[in-house]
Amino acid sequence: MPPKPYRFCPQCSAPLVEGMVDGRVRKHCTVCGFVRYENPLPVVVAIAVKGRQFLLIKRGIPPKKGLWGCPSGFVESGETPEEACLRELREEAGVTGTVDHLVRVVRREDEELYGDMLVVSYLVTVTGGEPVAGDECDDARYYDPAELPAYLAISLRDVVDEVRRRS
Repeated sequence: MPPKPYRFCPQCSAPLVEGMVDGRVRKHCTVCGFVRYENPLPVVVAIAVKGRQFLLIKRGIPPKKGLWGCPSGFVESGETPEEACLRELREEAGVTGTVDHLVRVVRREDEELYGDMLVVSYLVTVTGGEPVAGDECDDARYYDPAELPAYLAISLRDVVDEVRRRS
């Protein structure tokens, strides 16, 4: 469930009204001029590989609880997306890695919990440690490309092809 909308100004407590601001309908305060800009949450995804295998985690919490996916999470204040990616890899799967390159940046709508997100995905080479499920995960393990769940095999097909071409 996306966050609840603001009803009152966080600066002066006056009721917010909807109206055109900067070419869009936005909530704003007619008393102090505050404008409520709705911005997507920045999320990173570590498409982590060791050799030709993909490291996946089984989500232990919503959203998508019980599904296998790549380690992922929010970028924290003061962190670069690359730093956040490697931190989430350590926290969720117990391994270290290096970022190879940016794979994609897409907008996703999570209707279950977080709302609008800007998702930044990186290909990461695992450099150390053995997979151990973090606090928010039920499992962590390597998958051969042919074993990937169908929903991941489709979304990662370009990356799977790239990893297969590696020597």
